[in-house]
Amino acid sequence: EKILRSKLKGSKMKEKILEGKLAVVSGASSGIGAAIAKRFSDEGASVWLAGGNNKENLSKVIADSKKSNNKCGGDNYDLTDGKRAIQMIEDGINFLGGIDILVNCAAMRCKNSFTDFTNQNIDDLFEVNAKSVFYATREAAHAMVPQGSGKILMIGSIDGERGIVKNTLYSTTKVAMHSLTRALAVELGPHGIRTNCIMPGTTESERVKGIHEADPEFAERKLILIPAKRFATPEEMASLSTFIVSDENDFMNGSCIASDGGTLAM
Repeated sequence: EKILRSKLKGSKMKEKILEGKLAVVSGASSGIGAAIAKRFSDEGASVWLAGGNNKENLSKVIADSKKSNNKCGGDNYDLTDGKRAIQMIEDGINFLGGIDILVNCAAMRCKNSFTDFTNQNIDDLFEVNAKSVFYATREAAHAMVPQGSGKILMIGSIDGERGIVKNTLYSTTKVAMHSLTRALAVELGPHGIRTNCIMPGTTESERVKGIHEADPEFAERKLILIPAKRFATPEEMASLSTFIVSDENDFMNGSCIASDGGTLAM
């Protein structure tokens, strides 16, 4: 018993899974992106958080993430001009002093009949969900390739793997993320960079929860399609994201993983 106590006393606490890592997270002002920001910070990462047009929300997420006593900052970027993602990455690298992890979580939705999508709808969703992702990842790769390491995580969607009425535009832009994941795994893999994607099912962010509470019948129709018979939480997606970008998961590359309660299995 004395020997056991001595060993426990002398043993070190397990290192946080992202200790010392430098991460840029887009879409960090709410939902999955905000949960990822907080979890990364809790796990020892310094973070640069990029939000959209909700400055108040982003400020709250930054303040919450700073409670872990890691370096944390951020700014808002209007990614309806995808090229602004270039500045987002530059700002993050300058603030953090480098980049080890990029999470592309910023996204825009627009539900409508296919023939009713406006030109502006099409432009906006491709700029935010596809082009800004391409620009951000290219800029991150400029830093990751010379250092011979890096983790890139796309937050895609199961809707990019199936047909959904009135969701054609969103689904199409998410497919671009899934395809980019596989292409970069092949091209950047030899440089020590791992690119993966999670494809969430319906996740109850505050916004989605409000929609479900306002229309319980709509929520019930969605639940029918989920074998687990519940919706995901942003924190569950953050947990999965944390493992995927950790050093413990270095061999995974080019994977698009569904976390959807079994929806795509039906």
